[in-house]
Amino acid sequence: MGDMVGAHMVEYIPVDVEKVPYDFHIKLKDRTFVFTIKYNEQAELYTADLKIAATGEILCYGDPILYGRAMFNTVEDERFPRPVIIPYCIHGKEDRVTKVNFGKTVQLYLHERKE
Repeated sequence: MGDMVGAHMVEYIPVDVEKVPYDFHIKLKDRTFVFTIKYNEQAELYTADLKIAATGEILCYGDPILYGRAMFNTVEDERFPRPVIIPYCIHGKEDRVTKVNFGKTVQLYLHERKE
């Protein structure tokens, strides 16, 4: 999946908010992960669990999906996805992740990790 920005494609992880809570598998670089997307009614925010599909090892549980904040950024090790995953709107029309915009104008965009 992706959107055109300037002359290059920006890739993102598609999320279907109609299915929340749900799991899906996604291959990022050379590893497949299982994402679990949930909605926390009390905090009014989406969260994500992350595990390695091959081993079932849980890497992160309940990471808040916050606008403009890199996901799973508290731990830097080789088990985590190589691309940086940042929820935002490429058109700059949003400033938070909501039930109305998530998976529509706000996507989980993938960015190359700076070495």
